Order: sequence, then C-alpha cells, then structure tokens
Amino acid sequence: SMATGEDEKKPVLEVVQAEGGDDSCVTFVLHDEDHTLGNALRYMVMKNPEVEFCGYSITHPSESKINFRIQTRG
Repeated sequence: SMATGEDEKKPVLEVVQAEGGDDSCVTFVLHDEDHTLGNALRYMVMKNPEVEFCGYSITHPSESKINFRIQTRG
C-alpha cells in the first residue's frame, strides 16, 4: 500500500460563489470527472426553462476536474 496521502478523500463537489456575485449564478467544481459527466449534466440542466446559461470547462487535460457553471433567469 502507498504511504502517501492519496487515500485522503477530497470533496467530490465544491461550490464556488463569486465575490459580491448574485444568487442567480453559481459555479460547482466536480472532482474526478470528465466530459462524460459534464456533457450529460449540461444537457439535463439546460432542459430547465429557468436556466439561462449552463456550461463547463476542464481546467487542464491532466486534471480530472470540471468547473460547471449555472446561471438562472432569477
């Protein structure tokens, strides 16, 4: 077994709120995910008529991390 700290569980989902940002826009950071979840999640979220914008980006190909942004009409 590895003696490194890799067994430590990092959060699967983080919520990132912009400084002074409004409540209609939020960014989630999903760890250990890629385009498979990103595309499916975006497709499902966009079905909601209250959603004005929904998109995601992968910060770097070597990182399994998605920045997923949702903006609502409210």
